[in-house]
Amino acid sequence: MRIHLTDDELWHAIAKNTDEMSALVQQQVELDAGFGAPDPDSRAKLTASNGQMIIRYHRDYRDYVAEIRHRYPGV
Repeated sequence: MRIHLTDDELWHAIAKNTDEMSALVQQQVELDAGFGAPDPDSRAKLTASNGQMIIRYHRDYRDYVAEIRHRYPGV
């Protein structure tokens, strides 16, 4: 898979991805502690949604890093 971003855009995407994934993980920690959702049904839906988003961000992160390694094999 080739990513068609400039080097600067790629590094920016990695940083943004990391920030967004960190925010989702923090939200999940809060949900697990019983904060952020008024009822168990809402909490379960948010947990499932967060899990899917975390998986997507993790996949994107792996793709971005693979592209960096492709461009700069010594990294």
